[in-house]
Amino acid sequence: MYPREREPELTVIGRFATTAPPGAFEPELLAYARRRASRKGHVSRVTAALAGRPGHYVHLDRWTGLDRLLRAAHEAPAVPPAPAETELAVTVGMMAPNGTPAEAARLVLLRAAVDHAADPERFELGFGSLVGLCVAESAFGGSLLLRSATDPYAYTGLLWWHDPTADDRVRTSTSWDAARARLAATARLTEDLARPLPTR
Repeated sequence: MYPREREPELTVIGRFATTAPPGAFEPELLAYARRRASRKGHVSRVTAALAGRPGHYVHLDRWTGLDRLLRAAHEAPAVPPAPAETELAVTVGMMAPNGTPAEAARLVLLRAAVDHAADPERFELGFGSLVGLCVAESAFGGSLLLRSATDPYAYTGLLWWHDPTADDRVRTSTSWDAARARLAATARLTEDLARPLPTR
């Protein structure tokens, strides 16, 4: 067990799929998120709807450590509103120069399955190169890189933007294409755009 001050930060990633209309499902999902956020040890959250994929949502909860996460789950379980794919991840790196994901206008979610013959640290450096292409933009909010707690070759990356046009400009540049191609050479990538839901 880690000493309290050295416990790794954890993120619970929940992926939801529903056929219910947004007006019915989203308030329920946000109520679930608020219940989670009221527990001791909770750091931050973001709930978002995936663009171009009606009925698909993602929710990320950050926690100060496994002990508090488990205690919160057992004290008063918060039941999600629909079957979800859930993943526990550790924070590899975070940069938040300009607000939080929940305050952004757009999220870019990048899931990666790194080739087992490749070096995961090389992927982490490659993700850092993508982030480096964003930091000069004043509309760039920040980034978060998570590694699965059960599979050291599985990653979820998050970039957030306060102006979608700035994101479009960066992600359609030749520099972005080159950096992304280097990642794709050693990892299977899935990229989604998402819209954060209001926290209240």
